[in-house]
Amino acid sequence: MAMKIRIAMAQLDSTVGDLVGNAERAVAAIQQAKEQGVHLVILPEMFITGYPTNDLLFENGFVEENEKVLKEIVAPQTKGIAAIIGGVLREKKEQEKKGEQVSPPVYNVAAVVNDGEVVCLVKKTLLPNYDVFDEKRYFRAGTKEEIRPVRLPLAGRAQRVGIEICEDLWDEDYEDKVTKLLYERGADFIVNISASPFYVGKGSEREGLVKRHLKKSPVPFIYVNMVGGQDELVFDGGSFAADCRGNIIARAAGFEEEILVFNLDADTWTGAEVPAPPYSKEEEIIRAHTLNLRDYFQKQGCFKGIVVGSSGGIDSAYTLYIATQAIGADKVMSVSMPSRFSSEHSRDDAARLAENLGVRHVVVPIEEMFEAGMATFERAFGKTEFGLAEENDQARCRMQILMKISRKYDYLVCTTGNKSEISTGYFTLFGDGAGGKNIPGDLYKTEIYKIVRYINREKEIIPQNILLKAPSAELAPDQKDSDTLPPYSELDPILKLFVEDCLSIKEIVSRGYGRELVEKVARLYKNSEFKRDQIPRGIKVSRKAYGIGRRMPITNQWHG
Repeated sequence: MAMKIRIAMAQLDSTVGDLVGNAERAVAAIQQAKEQGVHLVILPEMFITGYPTNDLLFENGFVEENEKVLKEIVAPQTKGIAAIIGGVLREKKEQEKKGEQVSPPVYNVAAVVNDGEVVCLVKKTLLPNYDVFDEKRYFRAGTKEEIRPVRLPLAGRAQRVGIEICEDLWDEDYEDKVTKLLYERGADFIVNISASPFYVGKGSEREGLVKRHLKKSPVPFIYVNMVGGQDELVFDGGSFAADCRGNIIARAAGFEEEILVFNLDADTWTGAEVPAPPYSKEEEIIRAHTLNLRDYFQKQGCFKGIVVGSSGGIDSAYTLYIATQAIGADKVMSVSMPSRFSSEHSRDDAARLAENLGVRHVVVPIEEMFEAGMATFERAFGKTEFGLAEENDQARCRMQILMKISRKYDYLVCTTGNKSEISTGYFTLFGDGAGGKNIPGDLYKTEIYKIVRYINREKEIIPQNILLKAPSAELAPDQKDSDTLPPYSELDPILKLFVEDCLSIKEIVSRGYGRELVEKVARLYKNSEFKRDQIPRGIKVSRKAYGIGRRMPITNQWHG
């Protein structure tokens, strides 16, 4: 009879800094796994601390408390079961530098806990330092010599478990090949614990990478990823196990918590393939936005609802839809703030959208406030011609209303700017560019249209007229976005080449785009850097988002 090792992949949502709470969640998962006869339960990278911790690691006592809860809360609950769980470790020895004491190095570790004791702490070897990652700021790397399988008694037999942490799998640009070394040094199977941030297509990319590794290192591979939202990042779960032939034999859900139990055949190391999840690109983005906003709202612990300025346009419509998905329609408020330039259809579309979503809809005209501001300015400076400043005034009047709602009722203001607008500066600082959280900011305008059509695939949720009418800020008579910007169908492909591929003007022109158009987009893009630096955090769903993974100097004279 084949020997089965019963394993639980516990892809759970960890809260940064909630050390005791995270430890208690780990204990609950361990207890649930015990009840199901599991031999080994695996939790994600840095689960105890949450990820990314950033400069919390410099706070006095943080690392030590993480070690304490691991030993005092988690370890005692592992009688009769083994667990692998992520945390951090500070070496105990003090080091001297130029006669002064400096902090001992900190490591990103996988704690191996068995039968009530911490058996060992496996150090992360490869430290990413690109895009959203800055791990060399915080951690020291484990050495090549330390890459060894850990012996664990599982199902009555000693198994050599190769343990690695997230980036240790993504070794293409590193000298040390952790997966290969674990295989060569005798691992019966390999476990990777991760806090791998989402972007569209990342799940299939991870599975493809593991399958490529298994062609050279043919042992079963178990990949356990974190799930949840943290600031602008989304962790999408999607944990999976592959047999020694590369077949995916177990796969957890995407974008939700799950403790998935499966059996690993320790005699043949093979199993039956399970089907891939049927998520489209649009579904992935909707789930990522929903998860991030829900966690941001709940983990902050200080909001009672979400408020969105509803213009009757597609961006605010999508934002309202995500808000209702994240926290429920009963906690979401739609606010229409019409001015003299607001069209009747925009007011009607905003009202109909709110009705379709089941959210409270409030109409607060801004004309009186706008007129008062104009009169005050005129008394101080004299009469001036209506122009961009007055257009901006309207956006700031609206934000003043939204922020008062936020303060009065403890509602989070969600802003609605998309990546096309943010890239070109087509928004108002301290107006529609202000608030607490941005939802569609990593989506180009053309992408939002595609996603909204997907939302409406079975029935009309977002009014069809919002999809059909020409985009407009409605801050001036008969205004359209195309008065200022190139058509989005032309603008978005060029922006993507600038923002995500980092191409120069010359390189983009060589791809068939007109020089005059490319230079115009380049000017808008470059001249808006200072505005982008002052907008709320968004949600990363592309390979290159505005935020912590992109650090451009505001003052620079490079023109490409």
